[in-house]
Amino acid sequence: MNAQKNMQSQPNTNLRLEQAVIAGLLISPEAIFDVADRLQPDMFSDNRTGFVYRAVLSLMASGIAVDMLTVENEMRRLDNSLYMQLNGLSFLSDMLLDVRTDAHIRIHADELIRCYTLRQLVNELKKKETEAQLPSADVTALLTGIEDLAGSLRDGMAHVSSMENAGAVAARVLDESYREQALRESGEISRVFFGLHDLDAMTGGLYKEELTVIAGRPSMGKSAVALWMALHQARQGMAVAYFSVEMSKEQNVMRLLSMISGVNADSLRFKGTSASDRARLEEAKKELERLPLTLEYCGSDTIEDMRAKAQSLHKKGWLGVLYVDYLNLINIILSKNDLQETTDLALGNIARKAKLMAEEMKIPVVLLAQLNRDVDRRQGSHFPMLSDLRNSGAIEQVADGVIFVYRAEKYNIFYDPKTKEDLRGVGMLLVAKNRNGATGIAKFRYNPAMTCLTDYDPRVI
Repeated sequence: MNAQKNMQSQPNTNLRLEQAVIAGLLISPEAIFDVADRLQPDMFSDNRTGFVYRAVLSLMASGIAVDMLTVENEMRRLDNSLYMQLNGLSFLSDMLLDVRTDAHIRIHADELIRCYTLRQLVNELKKKETEAQLPSADVTALLTGIEDLAGSLRDGMAHVSSMENAGAVAARVLDESYREQALRESGEISRVFFGLHDLDAMTGGLYKEELTVIAGRPSMGKSAVALWMALHQARQGMAVAYFSVEMSKEQNVMRLLSMISGVNADSLRFKGTSASDRARLEEAKKELERLPLTLEYCGSDTIEDMRAKAQSLHKKGWLGVLYVDYLNLINIILSKNDLQETTDLALGNIARKAKLMAEEMKIPVVLLAQLNRDVDRRQGSHFPMLSDLRNSGAIEQVADGVIFVYRAEKYNIFYDPKTKEDLRGVGMLLVAKNRNGATGIAKFRYNPAMTCLTDYDPRVI
């Protein structure tokens, strides 16, 4: 009796599982990169969910943003009669109310693959059972067939599509290295430099598909440093997007105008400007008009909203580097079922999605983050550590590089206790993590307003 009940409930369980996967993809489209190399449309037991998943894969292959409208349009294009029969995505309405994030989509995908494998196993074993009952059954052939079946299903669960021979990967890596070397030797710069000599010499700059986290305590200057880097990169011809959750576009432009013109930001805000100031500001405005620098205010945006905006810029060819300022203010939406999820885990999930954006669009992504108060309580120089990342979660594991912005002046430290060097106007970029290179300290100089950053020269006092 219990076995019969289990058999009856299994199809319903599979359907809800498949609907949960599709709902997660519609709510967080970038999650497709977590499952696309593992899930195929024929793995869905229900033709409706399999059809929707086929439409999502088709959009992904075409580089079209995935949302409910584009998915329905693609369903209509692929099979209008089935689309009309399903009435679009209406059959998913209940599940869309229950599923609010993609937090468990990989777990659901693994379970979906497991159920698909079991169905395949049952179907194939039934065929073998029929063959075994024939008078002419070949025992050796049957056993060999069962072994082949087991091996095939085992390979499917191992996601062999993403596996490569090490030699093939080496060939691809060397080809890319030689290509970039040829570009450098011809005078063409393919890398993205930060714009500060010591930091570029230590790290080599920013790299495609990598996530770099720039972190610091409030008022330490992390936004000013990031905006200066974005300006430098735009001046080098790189298409840069600066998404700010903290400051409006007008506030960021005010900083940029001050950086370019040398006019103090306070003069722009309330002190007033002279005729010569206004002339320089007009020249700065003209330069900004020419630069490939896009600003966006993302005050209430989720990371999914930012991805959609970045994807739109990328398709137009307007995105080579993305800055997000900053992580701890990004809007987090939790369902009732996820209320127990800590901010720690939620921010780690956002960092993971930022890394996925870098890989998806093959661009460097720079994510700003705030440090906790442990830095301020620490005795001595107050140097930050990786564990100081506020609500760090998986941030330090996901990031390819972590750079701390540090100014000794903020802690009333004006001279190096060992070398007696004057630290007024001297900033430090502490490279705490560099997955593919060295770590250490890169120094720079700044003016009191943090609107002008220059390379460090120990001879300057």
